[in-house]
Amino acid sequence: MKNLLLLFIALFISNTIFAQADIAEARTYAQGANLTITGVVTNGESLGPIRYVQDATAGLAVYFPDVTNTWNEGDNVTVTGEMGMFNGLIQVSNVTSHTVNSTGNALPAPHVVTPTGLNGDIESELATVQNVTFADAGNIFGVGTHEFTDTNGESSVIYVRSGHPLVGTIIPLGAVNMTGIVSVFQSNYQLLPRGLDDIENAVGFTITTLPEQSDITQTGFTLTWETDAAASHSVRYGLTESLELGEVTANSNATVGTYTFTGLDAATFYYAQIIAESGGTELESPVRLYSTASTSSGQIDVYFNNIIDNSVSSGTNPTILYGPQMLQFFKDQIDAAQTSIDVAVYNNNRNDLTAALTDAHERGVIVRYITDSDEFNSGISNPTPPFPIFQVQADGNFGKLMHNKFVVIDVDSADDSKVITGSMNWTNNNIGGDFNNVVVIQDQALAKAYTLEFEEMWGSSDPTPGIFNSFAGENKTDNTPHLFNIGGTLVESYFSPSDNVSFRIENAVRSADSQVDFAILSFTFNDLGSAMVDLHNAGIDVRGMIENTGDTGTEFDFMQNNGVNVIDHPASGTIHHKYCIVDADAPNSDPLVITGSHNWSTSAEVRNDENTLIIHSETIANQFWQEFEARFAGLVGIDAVAVIEGFEVTTFPNPAVEYINFDVSLENTNDILIEIYDVNGKLVERTNLQNISGQHVQQMSVSHLSSGSYFAAFTIDGLTVARQFAVK
Repeated sequence: MKNLLLLFIALFISNTIFAQADIAEARTYAQGANLTITGVVTNGESLGPIRYVQDATAGLAVYFPDVTNTWNEGDNVTVTGEMGMFNGLIQVSNVTSHTVNSTGNALPAPHVVTPTGLNGDIESELATVQNVTFADAGNIFGVGTHEFTDTNGESSVIYVRSGHPLVGTIIPLGAVNMTGIVSVFQSNYQLLPRGLDDIENAVGFTITTLPEQSDITQTGFTLTWETDAAASHSVRYGLTESLELGEVTANSNATVGTYTFTGLDAATFYYAQIIAESGGTELESPVRLYSTASTSSGQIDVYFNNIIDNSVSSGTNPTILYGPQMLQFFKDQIDAAQTSIDVAVYNNNRNDLTAALTDAHERGVIVRYITDSDEFNSGISNPTPPFPIFQVQADGNFGKLMHNKFVVIDVDSADDSKVITGSMNWTNNNIGGDFNNVVVIQDQALAKAYTLEFEEMWGSSDPTPGIFNSFAGENKTDNTPHLFNIGGTLVESYFSPSDNVSFRIENAVRSADSQVDFAILSFTFNDLGSAMVDLHNAGIDVRGMIENTGDTGTEFDFMQNNGVNVIDHPASGTIHHKYCIVDADAPNSDPLVITGSHNWSTSAEVRNDENTLIIHSETIANQFWQEFEARFAGLVGIDAVAVIEGFEVTTFPNPAVEYINFDVSLENTNDILIEIYDVNGKLVERTNLQNISGQHVQQMSVSHLSSGSYFAAFTIDGLTVARQFAVK
């Protein structure tokens, strides 16, 4: 009897908890039920931690990152877990056991369906749609959904996640056959291509790169593009989207198309569309705007509201304006306006700045003001100013913000037009307490681009807003030029969420040859965190400061755990910057600065209204580097000043291997305390030099120190300056 009872229990367990089911049967199980399935994994890491498993009967998603992250496409797996659901997708979760039975297996043949056939009948299975075209063909794949339609008018969408290999690639211009996994999000079915190979041209050729602008002058520029087969190339262009100036022949029987415009007007935007013809098939690119250079001065001025470190200066220093001075600066800019002021600022609690705008309005300057509707904005609410104010995106609770920080002044004047941008809101804290940057650019072409963006949100080109024609957030389109020759400096301009800004930032960051330094309020965008780790692993010196290290999805721990020299900012004052400096130490590379209102977050990428500049300039990169060095030294607990009068010091070699040398110069005889700290603020070495006068080189051993960044603090009569160096 005892043996029969044990046998019954064993059979009961094997036929209930661990019963093997085909996937079609398993999909009928109730939520929370235990199940065991076997099938072939149909995707890899491009779709994130989720894996889709398919057998001869059906498919099922499996989500348990500790397990699924180890599975590869073609693995035959057996998995036991619990039936669950996430946003409408049936999935296995809470995995209790798993086995990879074999690898390199052939995948199931995809179902061939029309777009409406991407539904629950084949959820989590491979499928192919044929001869479909994308609604946003010719644009760039970004994070989110992209709609496609077949020849019968049936439509559906693909979804592209952060980090997907499609991000940043051109959306095919012609018809394609597309394969992917059928998934669902909140009752909306979508196809998930796994990579570039899942999209196959259904026509003879395609345009592989969109027109790239170069050689920008006041009277012309060059466009260059590519096809994957020899083609005949031409360009249509005009001052409007009608392309009324006609079509010009570029070149023929070539895979690279190119055309140089001449005889154009300065600071003028031209619409252009390329046409490529091969084998009787003609493809057209989207119509895009391109700008000539302006006759403006091109002056770029950088301002910070806190101390900087001039020790790394290459000769041109930024301007430091502490709270009251920064406030007066903004008033002076407003007071100097002659004809127009457009303000797009997230938050304003400064009645005096509003009063300056009111004065400008009353003397005849056209003042237009855009802000976010969910911010208190006491500076424009009590009293309500006489100029029009438009509050956009009344859905901040859903993560959407009008988060811009820019002002455009006198856009119609070549000599007086300017763009004022950076990270600073018009608030007491941002102006007087938090760490922020302000950039002023005197260039009419850039001012016109910012005005275009402003008027897209404003809803009109008139002094009063066109509420019913206003577009903000994801409703905006990519409708501004992106490349500018500003006084000989190449400047890129992008606006979120229409312009795939995070992809542009990543491209700029990955151009680094030697050094990347960043200071960011919020850093949660996965692709940019991965870029920093990749650069670090490639030998690039990557350093960073993040204020909100506790944000959901922060990249702080990921980067720090992978060896990136990134530091939390627990000190007083908020690092409100959103800047990154590339190769400030390498003038012969392409030194650049990324700055603006765009935090490195998903919200900034896909929901918020944001503005971003990428300034290719050794001088501007060096000015931001001076700010970074002061902040970074302060984070490791060194209470440093920028300069000690009569004292200079340089460090060499940098990076150091066995020894570091400090070449000091002191006008008056004094003692010098030299202390070396690691990036966590721990004192690792100290020496005291007595009665030093004139020139002196002090050598200190670093052979016992681990590879990484360090700070040398030099203290004289209670004042300290700091220098950063690296040990290999």
